[in-house]
Amino acid sequence: MSRDEGLLPDLARVLNFIGLLAMIGVLLGAYVYQFSYRELPCTLCQLQRVAMVAVAFGAAMNVMFGPDPRHYGVCLVSALLGLGVSIRQSLLHINPYFDTTTGLPTSLATSNPPFGQPVMGLHLYVWGVLLFAVVILVVGVVQLFKGQFGAMRSELDRLSGLASVGVGILALLAVAETLTTFAECGFVDCPNDGGWNWWLFG
Repeated sequence: MSRDEGLLPDLARVLNFIGLLAMIGVLLGAYVYQFSYRELPCTLCQLQRVAMVAVAFGAAMNVMFGPDPRHYGVCLVSALLGLGVSIRQSLLHINPYFDTTTGLPTSLATSNPPFGQPVMGLHLYVWGVLLFAVVILVVGVVQLFKGQFGAMRSELDRLSGLASVGVGILALLAVAETLTTFAECGFVDCPNDGGWNWWLFG
């Protein structure tokens, strides 16, 4: 085995499957948070979820069709998008004396409160920064091993079946996200007050 073959295709597929499950878990957790605290996600929150779905689909393609630089590219571009959105939202709420509705400084510290309830001491958009940064780091390191881009063995074909289940769950989450976003926002901008105001039912 050469030095470049330190990560074989089947092992890379298993790692990507773990990544797929992790992203599904994060998205399910976001839904549990949303309905437990009765807080609808803001526009930037929705964009972060879209980026998470895209990262998961990139990992799913690696599992189902074999590791490919283009699949990793989907993960990286999606994670970069999610990281940019997460940083943007974090910066919006760092300064309590900045009114995000007017874009101007204010003397009232309560004019720019953090969005949503914290989870283990951090708000979801801060967790988003950490999550997407980890995805970029892990994908960047994994791509260093070109041995994974060789031919796959047939012993782990059953992994494709498990990946199909994962992709099915991911697709259901994507459809649910689309439907709930439409119910929340309709054809207008999504509300950013963190309330429980549904456009479709209001």
